[in-house]
Amino acid sequence: MTTTVTRRDPARHRRDPARVIWAVAGACWAATFLLTLSGGIEGGAHDHLIEESTAPLPVRLGSFLAVWLVMIGAMMLPTTVAMARLFTAVSANQLRPLPGRAAFYASYLIVWSGFALVALAGDTRVHWAVDHSTWLAAHTPVILGGSLVLAGAYQLSPLKDACLRACRTPMATIGRFYRRGAAGGWRVGPAHALNCLGCCWALMLVMFATGVGSLAWMLGLAAVMLAEKTSRYGERLVRPVAVVLIAAGLAGVVPSLV
Repeated sequence: MTTTVTRRDPARHRRDPARVIWAVAGACWAATFLLTLSGGIEGGAHDHLIEESTAPLPVRLGSFLAVWLVMIGAMMLPTTVAMARLFTAVSANQLRPLPGRAAFYASYLIVWSGFALVALAGDTRVHWAVDHSTWLAAHTPVILGGSLVLAGAYQLSPLKDACLRACRTPMATIGRFYRRGAAGGWRVGPAHALNCLGCCWALMLVMFATGVGSLAWMLGLAAVMLAEKTSRYGERLVRPVAVVLIAAGLAGVVPSLV
């Protein structure tokens, strides 16, 4: 009788995930461009869902989250390469690493989806305020300008600094939260996502003010977040970015108040 022994292939389990991440991000950018050019992205845009859509609430939320996850894939996935590589290397020592890795990516997206729903709820209150305030309705640039000033001010906060450091040095998160099996993914994924969220939530909030279909803002903000998290001089970019955001916000707010 012959016994078949299944052996783990360490080399296969340690393959660099960066190629897949960049391929998925590229596909998300391509989808965003196509949806924007065709007008299809409006179906999941928060303004359309709040003010125009007559579809049932679950359908509206599903459309919004679909567009949002494509945007997250385009803008945020490239910034996770360092953590993904580290998690892949550590989990390769397990017999079955795939469940933990799937949990890592799934939990990351769940955290960002939760933020999207909270931001959408806040955006509905902004629309309500505009609809019930003649002054605000006549000075809508204040909303985008205020979002830019908020994002710029947050750039200078201690929380931003702490979360950015955690994103740039993922080993500390791995050391604190990693466990073997799927539990490791469900612990490390949310921890990393929350650091990522703490680093970038104000910048992503600008997308609600500009509209998720604004490719120029998407490209600009994605470049800023990628540079801050992964480039050699990322931490030095925080203050100049803050100055630019605050200046741009004031430039939009002040003329509308004169």
